[in-house]
Formats: sequence, structure tokens, C-alpha cells
Amino acid sequence: MEARKLVSGRLGAQLLRCGKQQGRPKFTATTAPPAHLVYDQLPDKATLLLVAQSAASSNYKDQVFWQNCSSQARRLCQDDLHALACYAATAASAQHQDDELLYNVGDMAVAAAENNMLEPGNLALVLQSHAILAFRNDRVVGRMESELFEMLRQSKATAACLATSLLSLSQLFSASALPDRSERCERSELIDGGARVALEHLSFFTVAQLCNLLQAMANFRIRGDRQVSALLLGISNSLARQTSELSSKDCGTIAKTFAVCRVHDERILTALASRLREKDVRTLLTAEELSSVLYGFAKFTSQDIALLDLLSIEVRRHLHALDATLMSSMLASLAKAGVSCPVLTGRATQILRRTLPGNESAVSHRVSHPCNLQLATFSELSALTMAFAKFQVRDSRLHERLAQAFLECNDSIQPIKALEVQSCPELINVVHAFAKVHIAPVKLFGAVMGLLLSRPPEELSTRDAVKFLHALAKVEYTILPQMKGHILAALSPHRLNELGVFELLKLAVAARKLGLDLPQLEAQVGAILPNEPSLQSQSGNPQRRPVSKRRRRKSARKQKWSW
Repeated sequence: MEARKLVSGRLGAQLLRCGKQQGRPKFTATTAPPAHLVYDQLPDKATLLLVAQSAASSNYKDQVFWQNCSSQARRLCQDDLHALACYAATAASAQHQDDELLYNVGDMAVAAAENNMLEPGNLALVLQSHAILAFRNDRVVGRMESELFEMLRQSKATAACLATSLLSLSQLFSASALPDRSERCERSELIDGGARVALEHLSFFTVAQLCNLLQAMANFRIRGDRQVSALLLGISNSLARQTSELSSKDCGTIAKTFAVCRVHDERILTALASRLREKDVRTLLTAEELSSVLYGFAKFTSQDIALLDLLSIEVRRHLHALDATLMSSMLASLAKAGVSCPVLTGRATQILRRTLPGNESAVSHRVSHPCNLQLATFSELSALTMAFAKFQVRDSRLHERLAQAFLECNDSIQPIKALEVQSCPELINVVHAFAKVHIAPVKLFGAVMGLLLSRPPEELSTRDAVKFLHALAKVEYTILPQMKGHILAALSPHRLNELGVFELLKLAVAARKLGLDLPQLEAQVGAILPNEPSLQSQSGNPQRRPVSKRRRRKSARKQKWSW
């Protein structure tokens, strides 16, 4: 206890003042200060780890403090891999990156592996410290993969080692920090072997470790693998019997993993629904966890409308803090599930339409609200537009803002506009989303038409051409002669045989409205439906778009309560 000095020392006083500046509570005689504010010196490894864990748990991020601790760790733990790996993982959890320390840990782990002295716990800690910081070291990570595979073959891997290691490898995979292939095994063999071992020993895994395994499979995005699907069904059976132990974070992980891996199990969905009906669990959901839960239930078209209504209320509670990614994901999931939430869509519309270009208040709003459409990707804009279309939100200012965001969106890889690198189906989906609410932005539709004309005719499939014509007919858009020839090339007689009855009828209706002459289509529709009117008889009299009935403006009192 001689090494333990109280806060009366010079360094301790400095740390206390720094802690007070960061808003830490004042300590009294009954509440002891944390360890990183107590110890003035670090004479041994145990004190070093105690101070580091205390600082990490308190979210203490003073860089001078962590640099001093890292230098002491390199001095005290130069011959102890376990202590150095523990400190590296703890420092990484506080987002402190010391490249020299990570290289030392990696070299010691590789040396221990070469001498067959690498323990499963140390292997997991080394991978965890690299994964938290997305630190790329192909030599070390590749060797750790090979050692993990050997431990699985020799039944040396523990449940904690397997769950933590697979999760760390999946996080490195998501950050593109994994080597192309390991030294002794393929990565698919490692994942299959880990899934097989975990399935045979599920009773040794805790709930947290099972959720780590699920998160790893979601990060790897494994679909259609027989061994992984069997593991997910086994985990589902195990977790369905431990519903009371699931936290809000676990619910988000489980729902998203089964949806990403396309493994449908009604038992786990029922267990999650019963757990999420508890208000204490539901209110603890963060925005990311809420997005994962909604994605999981919407992917399997859940019919639990009562639960989805409760979750939509939680979305309203988080709406002011959502960025474009989370807002598009949540609204798209609710729209796919068929949940009607006019209050939510009304508030989202008000948030997005305030940022109209040219508005002087738009600059301050972009700073204050995180949902900036100028920072959204093309896929996020597409999901958001389609969600509003499914909700039948017909707000001209909102769709004007979305159309301009599409035109201004830049590609994340190449220094060009995102519209220019999209495929024909993705461009047609944009037109289809706006046409569902009978809105046709002139500039956006013109840009899409030009891009479709620049593509080879064979790139436009028959079904995409039908979808495109059906969307244009809804808004009665005038097609240029060059575009007509481009579309007619995709609707040749031998390609019409690919279409079903309903697609032929959709095409026939669109051709009537747009005045297209398709004799081969008329013959094919007449053979299937003899009583269907011909195209030529109605081509000169296209159907008019129904005029919506004007509604009286709501009073201020009704607007207040409907809000």
C-alpha cells in the first residue's frame, strides 16, 4: 500500500482539477474518488491495469494521461503478454491509439504462437484491441486467424474466446482491415468451424456471448450457409427460453442479425415482441437499436401492428436527433411493415422541408438539426423517397427538396454525381417513387431520361421498361421520340413473352395513356383477355387523371391536436 498515494499529491491535484473541469461530481468522505484520480505513481502491472480500467469506465480521455500510461505499460509489461494485451484492449475502449503499443502486442502474440504458448484469452484480447481501433496489421491478424482455427480443431477455444474473436474479426471485416486470406485456412472454413463448435456447445455460452456471435454473423453478412443458419436457429431456441435476460441492445442485435442473414424463425420474433412490449426495455432503445429492431420486424413483414405502433412512438421521441441514415432506415421499415403513422410522417416532413435551398434560415437549421439531405447517400435518398411515397405524403416542397438532393448527391468513390453511376433499375426506382404520389420534378426526370438514353438498349430489361412506363403514365409525362425508340427496343415481341398477365395489363394501360403503338402487345392481350378494349380504340382518348377533392382548411385548434 506504500505505492498508493491520495489526491493530496501534485499529480493527484492536477487530475482532480481536470476532473472537475469535465463536470465530475465532488467527492465526499463517504464517496471515494476513482482509481485514476487517486494513484500518483504506477509501480506495478496490477496498479496500471486498475488505473486504466477506472479511466476507461469513467470515459476519461485525457491524451497526456493515456500517453503516460502507455509508456509505463511498455516498460512494466514487456515480458507479460496477458497484461500488455489487457491494457491495450482497455486503452482502445477509451479510443486511445498507440501504434507502437499495438505493434508490440502483435509481435509478442506472434512469438507466443510460434512457440505454441498463445492462450485463448490473449488471442481474443489482441484481436479486440485491433478491432476497436480498426488497426490494420495483416501479419498479426492473419496469424491470429490461423491460431484460432487450430484452437477450434484441437478443442482449445473457450466460449469467451470464440465469441470475442469472431466479433473482432467481423468488425475488422466491416472496416476493410482484414487481410485477403489467412496463412493456413480460408476465412469461410474458420466461420463454418466456429459455427459448428458453437452449435455443439451452446450451453456454455452466456446471453452476451450469444449476441456477440449473432453480431459477428451479421457483420460478415453470411446468407444461405447451412452451418450458420443452423447456428442461428440453435441460438434462437436458446434465447427464446431466456427472454427476461435480454437487454434493449440484445433485442436490436438479434432482430437485425436474423434479418441480415435471411433466417426466419417465428419463435425469436415472438420472444422479442413480448420483451419489447415492456416499457422499461422499449424506452432504453437508442436510435441505432430502434432502427435495427424495426428493420428486423419489417424484413419478415411482421403483423404485430400493436408493437409497431409502440415502436413508431419511440421513433417520434428520437426524431429530433436522427440523421439521414437513421431517418431513412426507420421510415422505410415502417412503410414496408404497412404501419400508418401520420403524426410521425408529418413531423418528419416539417423537419426536411425547412432546409429548402435559397432559404436564409436553412443554414442555421442545417447546423442545428443532424438530418442534412446534402450529406445523404443515393441509397438513403431512395429509401427516404420511397417511404414517403408508400405513406402517400404529397407535399410539393418536400419532394422538391428530395429531387434537388438527388441532383446534388455526389458519389462516395468517384468525384462525379451519384446519378451518373447508378444502374437502370435504380434510376427507374427514383422515377417510380415520385410517380407514386403523382409528382414529376422536371429537372430530375429530365436528368434520368438523359442517363437512360446514354445507356446501351440491352441494359434496360423488359420488366424495368414496364415499370418505367407505368410510372410515367401516372404523371402523364411526355416521352421524347428518342426515348420511345429506346423503350420499344426493350418491348420487342420475343421479350414480351417474359411478362405475366398483370404485367401485360399494366403495360397496356400505360401504353394507352402515353399513346404508344404496340401492335404485338395488343395481339398478346387480346389472346389472353378477348374482351379487353384494344389499344388503338382508346389511344386518341387517354384517361384523365382524377382531380382530388378540395378539403377545407383545418382550424388552428384541430391542427394543434392532430400534430
